[in-house]
Amino acid sequence: MRNLHREAAIWSLFTSPEFLKFAAQECEEIMSWFGTLAVSRHVVNFGRNNQVFDTFKMRALNFRRGAELAKFGDYQLAYDTAYSIPGDMRGMMEQPLHSWMTEDEYKEFDDVRVSRLMAYANEIERALHNALWGAQSYFSPNPNCPERSNDDDGFPGDEIAQSYDSNINWYKEQLPWALPDPLPEYVVDRSIACNTGDEVPWTGVWYPSTGLEKHSLTFAIKGQRMQPVYRVIKTSEELRTESCMFPPPETLAVPTTWHPLIPTVKPVEANTELWAKAGQPCPKAGVWQAPDPGAVPRTYAADEKMANLGSTYGITVWRWMAER
Repeated sequence: MRNLHREAAIWSLFTSPEFLKFAAQECEEIMSWFGTLAVSRHVVNFGRNNQVFDTFKMRALNFRRGAELAKFGDYQLAYDTAYSIPGDMRGMMEQPLHSWMTEDEYKEFDDVRVSRLMAYANEIERALHNALWGAQSYFSPNPNCPERSNDDDGFPGDEIAQSYDSNINWYKEQLPWALPDPLPEYVVDRSIACNTGDEVPWTGVWYPSTGLEKHSLTFAIKGQRMQPVYRVIKTSEELRTESCMFPPPETLAVPTTWHPLIPTVKPVEANTELWAKAGQPCPKAGVWQAPDPGAVPRTYAADEKMANLGSTYGITVWRWMAER
């Protein structure tokens, strides 16, 4: 059975600035390991070893810059950096590393360190892809391969949970990818709706009005055009053959209405409570909760006008709950 709360938490993890910083740290650790080994073998200026070192340094810097830009809703550098990693690694592995690395060192470089970095790059690229390119692919398909507009290059169905679990099981304790314990509970904020093609009003995880059966949650970025939802027509298992053991699922892009998924949070301590009335500018960015029955938490930016829910008690009053 699908666990909406867990899937939403994984989407939030893979798109968070903290996750990008973890990727940067992975690059820095490989850079340090590679550089120390190269110096010890006196091969710092041998072949392209300096370029290998500098590539990890540059990717680490860009992941850290990407993490800072993501805080302001700019995810392009993070995506571009993750997208570049597979090409970087292919180029590196074509170098004569065996000429100065032992077999065990080569295996640690390729099978452990590079493999972990590839796991970061894959999750970041897939989590951000549809937010950045989904609408463009749907509304302006590539004339050379228009059928690609139906391909979900993110996480079709429940693949984000499968991918997370696969990495956690494979790398054991090597990845700092722990989810919150206990998991936050998420509620669908149906007071906010965004149709495919409309401008996204809020950065975060979104829920499709189609429901999750054969569909997925997604990540969307404020200011971008909203993407379609992708229906799984045939699963990987249904498409598997002896010559192709791991085919991607077959999907169909469908226009839909999306709603934000908002994590429920515990109220702040009484002596730090912050309240605001409907119509007033939001005094502090974050998640706010109205005490009205059935009201769901909402995320407000600083100075954004607080909404009036038409409370039977009079004007709506909001209480600040947490940072987003």
